[in-house]
Order: sequence, then C-alpha cells, then structure tokens
Amino acid sequence: MTDDLGPLRQAMSELSEYGGTADLYERALRKSRQSQRRMAVGTAAAAAVVVFAIGATVAVATGHRPGPSTPPAATPTGDRSQDPGCPSTQTLGTLVELPPGWSFAPTGVECVETWAAADVRRPDTTGVIYLFHHTAGVGWRYHDQGGGWNCTELGLTQPASFCTS
Repeated sequence: MTDDLGPLRQAMSELSEYGGTADLYERALRKSRQSQRRMAVGTAAAAAVVVFAIGATVAVATGHRPGPSTPPAATPTGDRSQDPGCPSTQTLGTLVELPPGWSFAPTGVECVETWAAADVRRPDTTGVIYLFHHTAGVGWRYHDQGGGWNCTELGLTQPASFCTS
C-alpha cells in the first residue's frame, strides 16, 4: 500500500505562499509581548505592595513608640513640704557603683529643688558630675552623668552650678 501524498504537499505549498506561517509567527510575537507586559505589571504591583507593607509597619511601630520623657515639674520654692532635703555623698554612693579609682569629691552635694549634683573625681584628674533626681514616693534616683545640663529642660526655676544654660 502506497500513499500518494503529492496532492497534500501541493495544497500545503500553496497555503504557505499565502502567508499561513506568517500569521502564526505574528500571533506568537503578540502573545509573547503580552506576557512580558503582564509580568512587568505584576512585578511592579508586587514591589508596590511590599513597599507599602514596610511603610505601614514602620508607621505603626513609630506611632506606638513612647515620646521623649518630659522633665519633671519644678517644685515651687515657697513650698518647703515638697523639699526632699539634700542627700549626702554616702546616700548617693548607694545609688550608683563608681568604677575603681573613682570617688565623690569632698566638695559635697549641690541641691537645687528636686535635683542633686555631685562631683566625681577620676584617676585621670578630670572630673565628671553625677546628677540625681528626687521623686515623691520613690526617693532619690540616678539620672545622668556629664559636664552640665539645660536647667529649663530639667524644670528648674533657680540657677544651679551644674546647669549650662
């Protein structure tokens, strides 16, 4: 049994002359470009979602973060019932552990309203000031160490030697 494929081949040859293969080629290119556009749009959309998700997370986290602590209100100078009294260097020594070789200076403690400052001597001959704050019901607590503070930020109404302004 022999198949005569001649007429079939002839018909296919005639069809190819009329652009049958070009139609398929153009359709494949169009679909490829369409797929590329869809992929680019999808990628851009996914990137935008990630950026917005990160931004929302940061916004929520910073929205629930506590703000800077406000300085305590200054004790009125005329109201002596709120005056905690000036602590000794021995009392302040129980609140902080000084590094080896450091000690409170013999000049004592300077107290202004509810704040106390004590000079601390270090082996390298430079000094530093330790600042303490008294809160009703809590007592004296270590606040900071440094060379000076802004009295307005501390809520002080009286001048103090440990203030820089």
